Amino acid sequence: MCDWELYYKKGKELNACENYEQARKLLEAALNGCPDEDSALISEIVFEIGRSFFGMGMKGVAISNMLEAVKLGLNEPHTENMMHCLVNEYGMPVQKEPELNDEAAFKAIHVMRYLYTKKSGRFGTLAEKDMIFELISDAWKDFSERVNLKGMTTIQKIGRYREYVIIFPTFSIPQELSGDTGNVIYADFGSDTCGCGSGLPYTWCCGRIKSIDELENGLK
Repeated sequence: MCDWELYYKKGKELNACENYEQARKLLEAALNGCPDEDSALISEIVFEIGRSFFGMGMKGVAISNMLEAVKLGLNEPHTENMMHCLVNEYGMPVQKEPELNDEAAFKAIHVMRYLYTKKSGRFGTLAEKDMIFELISDAWKDFSERVNLKGMTTIQKIGRYREYVIIFPTFSIPQELSGDTGNVIYADFGSDTCGCGSGLPYTWCCGRIKSIDELENGLK
């Protein structure tokens, strides 16, 4: 048995024992060593890495890995049911209360918008982070009082979130507000599968909203 196979086996065992940090390290070593042609096993390793992150409380990063595993061809019988329990309509971790899913998506979009104004792509200090989060929380209160989301599709709701402008304390102008939207196209695919060929719903794939823990870790 190769080293990477041993790492994979031990990583799965550590996940089962809830030793998630050590499991992640071994699984990432297994992924680095796994032959590129063994795509089926690569997808299993990536999914296990997602389980490690989930156990560590980094649910957004976990979902990102799990969805990537499905894109790579993971086809375990329980996978689809598990993903529907863990992932909401935005491709983000399911919140404890259904109405909190909308709030989480709104906040993540505006955290991303703020971080895009920074060369580092990260918060510089805890005070900066707290200030931005407070601004966005106040904005959500205002937005939720003004806009009735009932009956809107997921893509329509995302569009309304993006339309809301928050003036952040920065001299940089976010690309989205400068009139240059680059190559990003916001189309209403509804619940259709993504046009990239992944087989996933659009809002779980190319239209997915990255969670705040992904953004804070530089996963854009």
